[in-house]
Amino acid sequence: MMHWAGRIEKELEKVLQLVTGVQQMKGIYNEKRNQFAVERNTPKQLVEKVSGDIAKLLNRKRKALERLAREAEDIQREHPWQDGIKENDIQYYDSKGDSDVSDDDDGENLLQNPNSLSLEFVDDPNFKNKVNYSYTAVQIPTDIYKGSPTILNELNWTQSLERVFIENSREDPSLRWQVFGSATGVTRYYPATKWRAPNKIDLYDVRRRPWYIQGASSPKDMVIIVDVSGSVSGLTLKLMKTSVIEMLDTLSDDDYVNVARFNEKAYAVVPCFTTLVQANIKNKKIFKEAVMNMQAKGTTDYKTGFQFAFDQLLNETNAPRANCNKMIMMFTDGGEDRAQDIFEKYNWPNKTVRVFTFSVGQHNYDVTPLQWIACANKGKRPAIRINTQEYLDVLGRPMVLAGERAKQVQWTNVYQDALVWKITIIIINSANSKLHCIISNMCFLTK
Repeated sequence: MMHWAGRIEKELEKVLQLVTGVQQMKGIYNEKRNQFAVERNTPKQLVEKVSGDIAKLLNRKRKALERLAREAEDIQREHPWQDGIKENDIQYYDSKGDSDVSDDDDGENLLQNPNSLSLEFVDDPNFKNKVNYSYTAVQIPTDIYKGSPTILNELNWTQSLERVFIENSREDPSLRWQVFGSATGVTRYYPATKWRAPNKIDLYDVRRRPWYIQGASSPKDMVIIVDVSGSVSGLTLKLMKTSVIEMLDTLSDDDYVNVARFNEKAYAVVPCFTTLVQANIKNKKIFKEAVMNMQAKGTTDYKTGFQFAFDQLLNETNAPRANCNKMIMMFTDGGEDRAQDIFEKYNWPNKTVRVFTFSVGQHNYDVTPLQWIACANKGKRPAIRINTQEYLDVLGRPMVLAGERAKQVQWTNVYQDALVWKITIIIINSANSKLHCIISNMCFLTK
């Protein structure tokens, strides 16, 4: 064994000398050594210098964020709502209007939006894209009607943000993308560029981006309970699985979660997750795989599901944090039980846990009990077919009421977004309930 080890060592040494070019490096150094000077570095001073440079960089980004948040609030507050506004009254660059145009063709396909501005773009190595520095661009989700008064008013007042974007860029040339995202789904970004949807299908919705979700509410502890009784089968079960997965996608690294299935009894869908776990990418992937394997059988007992959820949320050993939103999300096909005694035991009168009920599938059950459960516990019964994200609007209300005290800077993890390669995002929670803004290179959101 020692003989073979020695042989391997010698072979590795030969290969490393050949690959690394260490001898060539030594020769270059000896030949040019008069041009070099060796100085002793002080590690503490190096760290302090790097730390100071990073602090200055981030401070410039933060100032840009605060300026945009402040201006967006003021502009929105002063904007007069127009009931009779028409599509012809608004002109903007619809970035999806020419999303099918090749990179070598600067023409615009304006058939989708005849009111879209026609812009010229120039190559910019900083953005690795063709951009226009004089205008912003707008992206609106495919399933939203562009001609509705809500969208048109949003487009009208956000046009004024163009000036702020340009000022930010002049103040800090190192800024890259700056983006405003609205609760209505409107995205306005600077500089303008053509929108690129993968495979020609645009499913982008700013309200589903990680930075938006993280900034739309304070940190959450959530337990999702899923009715898997025998009546939940076929298409209803498929819809329920999809809905739960969409709910998991509304969570960020700031949140903690667990998922349980229930019929006569309640079980964690991931047996080893006996407590709330961080809603990071890895854990959410594990949850999603477990949810897709759920099967329907047995009878419905809401009490077992709620018992499991309250034990997770209110048990000091299990609950990782005390000062955050606590909520239960129940997905069911309907039922008559109101589980009132469970709420009396765990949640009344303080109602420290919000309960949201989601009715999934086509059934003949009376939805009144589900409505009562939600309303009696400071929650809501959203329309599952519209958006599982509606609960975020409810959680954002305390932040709005908190005003200036709710304004704080948060950081997301580094991830790849639609407009940029890799970014870290700063989120600023603002007092205006209408606004969800961002800036990028670093990015931000107001709530």
